[in-house]
Amino acid sequence: MKEKQIGIVACSGASNTGSYSDLVARKLMKDGAAKMLCLARFSVDEKFAEQSKDEFSKIIVLDGCPINCAELTLNSRGIHNYFHINTTDFDIVKGKTPVTEEKINEIVEFIINKS
Repeated sequence: MKEKQIGIVACSGASNTGSYSDLVARKLMKDGAAKMLCLARFSVDEKFAEQSKDEFSKIIVLDGCPINCAELTLNSRGIHNYFHINTTDFDIVKGKTPVTEEKINEIVEFIINKS
């Protein structure tokens, strides 16, 4: 039997906060800690959303700002069992905090320790 993976759904919005969530998800995927899932696909592909509920042992939803687009998208597909975080919870100010490797690594470590 194949072991279930951790899936991560990330905002990839236009601001620095969206850049953070996208880069964190990509780093987790590159490091083999999670499989990155396309947020837009959840909006348009009901079958994909249903399959994702069963395919992953845990889904992490990483939003860039308090609008929480990623979380709202999953909720609209009936997915409620996930771990949700927001990049602004890490003292990142939308439109102001520069994107740094140090802050990306801080968020990655937080997610790894919570998974």
